[in-house]
Amino acid sequence: MPLSRTICLKYSVRGKIAPNCSCLNPRTRNKAKKVSLSEYTERAKDSRTIFYLAAPSRSLAEASPYYESLKSKHQEVLFCYEPYDELVLMQLQQFKGFKLVSVEKDMRDDKAANDLSNLGEDSLKRSEVNELSEWIKSKLSGKAVDVNATTRLENHPCVVTVEEMAAARHFIRTQSHQLSEDRRYAILQPKFEINPRHPIIKKLHKLMTSDPHLAELLANQLFANSMVGAGLVEDPRVLLTSINALLTKALEKH
Repeated sequence: MPLSRTICLKYSVRGKIAPNCSCLNPRTRNKAKKVSLSEYTERAKDSRTIFYLAAPSRSLAEASPYYESLKSKHQEVLFCYEPYDELVLMQLQQFKGFKLVSVEKDMRDDKAANDLSNLGEDSLKRSEVNELSEWIKSKLSGKAVDVNATTRLENHPCVVTVEEMAAARHFIRTQSHQLSEDRRYAILQPKFEINPRHPIIKKLHKLMTSDPHLAELLANQLFANSMVGAGLVEDPRVLLTSINALLTKALEKH
């Protein structure tokens, strides 16, 4: 039985084999060198939390909006590339007194990121953020359980979070094909978080009144893109129809 599945299924032996688990540390000079959990904890200083991010490749991990949310804080994050790695870490929960937390989970639970009291001049106003969030929520009814703004994004317009991303991705890979789209969203309960400083989000707020149809297409596409970025869409080719509809509408006046 693969090591990762052993950890997931046999709680009694997790403590013995967990030290053999290894991930990539994006802050090391040798980009291909793996770091074991034991090595990581031995040199850890202040923090008692190990943050990890699962992605198909290093380039996708580094470009992830979830990684962006911690990179700005100079927080070390371990990259995991194997499909079962994040399930392993989610099941472990802690290792040698260190709490194991996915960056997606940290982002979803960060209440301070929803504090819009100091957005700055390059952002939508707080009233505009609330107005746009409510409007988007109405357009994503049956898909997003909630819509709110976050201050943890810089280069990305939006992101989707769910309660346990590892379990959600495993569900998508193994069971989602058996369910309708409505049922999948009901199980996943995704939250849609927007960046009020991003040009696309600011433009979406204007389109909300100047061109409601285009705005609705854009809002749905942004949500769909975020679902793909989160690894919560089994086959991204299903998005081609909505992309073409958005492009057709956007090019009507040209």
